[in-house]
Amino acid sequence: MTDRARGSILRGVVEEAERIQAEVEPDQSEQLHRMRVWRLDQFTGLGFDSTRAALMADDAQVDLAQARRLIALGCPLETAARILL
Repeated sequence: MTDRARGSILRGVVEEAERIQAEVEPDQSEQLHRMRVWRLDQFTGLGFDSTRAALMADDAQVDLAQARRLIALGCPLETAARILL
């Protein structure tokens, strides 16, 4: 196989990979957006103000289940926010 043929094959593979990635990325972006909106709704539903809820929704390290437990146990929102953030 010549260098020209190999180059043509490689370009075709790269173009196909880029096409597939372009199709997948919008789906992932939309999924991340829906997840953030859902988390924001969950945190505001627990009673957190919109600013804190947005901070918690954006931080994947903030455990929503832990937030639910803290609130269910009567932890004040301010204290729960300090624990979670």
